[in-house]
Amino acid sequence: MSFRPLIAMKSKMGEFDSLLHLGDGKNSTPRVIIELLDSVQPEGRGLLRSLVLAAVELSKRGDPAWIDPYLLSSAAALAQCPGGPFEYLDNRIENALHEELGLFVPDAPAFVPVIPASATDDRLGSVAMLQEHRPRDIVVRFRDLGTAQLGERLRHIARLTHLADNAMHAVIDLGHVENVDPQQVGLAMSLATALSDHLGPASTTLLAGSTPATRNGFATTVRDRPEVRIWREVASGVSDAQIHYGDYGVVHPRTSAPAAPGPRTINPYLFYTVPGGVIALRRQLDRDSGKVVEGSAGEAFSDIADELVARPEFAGSSYSWGDRELAGCRRGGSRTASTVSRWVAMATSHHLEHLTRRPPDEL
Repeated sequence: MSFRPLIAMKSKMGEFDSLLHLGDGKNSTPRVIIELLDSVQPEGRGLLRSLVLAAVELSKRGDPAWIDPYLLSSAAALAQCPGGPFEYLDNRIENALHEELGLFVPDAPAFVPVIPASATDDRLGSVAMLQEHRPRDIVVRFRDLGTAQLGERLRHIARLTHLADNAMHAVIDLGHVENVDPQQVGLAMSLATALSDHLGPASTTLLAGSTPATRNGFATTVRDRPEVRIWREVASGVSDAQIHYGDYGVVHPRTSAPAAPGPRTINPYLFYTVPGGVIALRRQLDRDSGKVVEGSAGEAFSDIADELVARPEFAGSSYSWGDRELAGCRRGGSRTASTVSRWVAMATSHHLEHLTRRPPDEL
């Protein structure tokens, strides 16, 4: 199996927008984990519609989305759907595929379910129901780096989900990382070795992210992406197996608490991925007598676009949809961006193309 990077995304409008503007498909895209949030409402037209459209786009490319409900609370409307979120989304995405493609629907599942390594038997049973409708792979996500009774647990998951041979993928999730911790690297390497022994040489991905939860200061900075260095150490330490690279794109690995009702004032920012690092740009909003000046968010982001496009690291306006939009957001251009979702959409679009085009040694 060839090298396949992975990106984990929250169920937010900016992330979905980036998936709806993927490249022309000449190159395979990264695998995508979509993490469901309580804000995705059944029968809703906003986030749910965008999620379904994004999943349809990925399915048409032959790379069904990996969907993970681990962030859903038990009170979430999606969690309370008859049959649970997996069955509900399977029906919605499959129906959307039929509406768009008719008889030309690809012979593939609507999505691939992601379950925790500690999944309850009830959750495993819900995956088995999906298998009865249409056989598919599954993804097991590990947040505990221990290897005790690993083989027994994997066999239990395979048996209760009615899984075919060689249809299980593993994701080792390190969450947020700020540096390369030798102890963490060693534990991840041991788990990756054990998983490759059980699952085969090309079914394991190491996932981590270093985007900070908060943004401080307004000076442009360039920082390392320790998730890349950690992956290289783990991948080089597991013999006779290919460990795939995964990250959280341009957002923090853990979801933030729901924002208070009402309008939010956020200073424009952008995280722009470069080989081994990221450029962080941020601007302060103009205020008059303590109030944000109308239109200042778009103006401030235009200043970010001006600076970025002039830098040698800018990939060029033809690199991705996001890069084209960024170039258009310069002063005098044809685009404007004044919301977090737009900033995240552009940065994520560039990040997706970065993972698609870059060879493993240039991530």
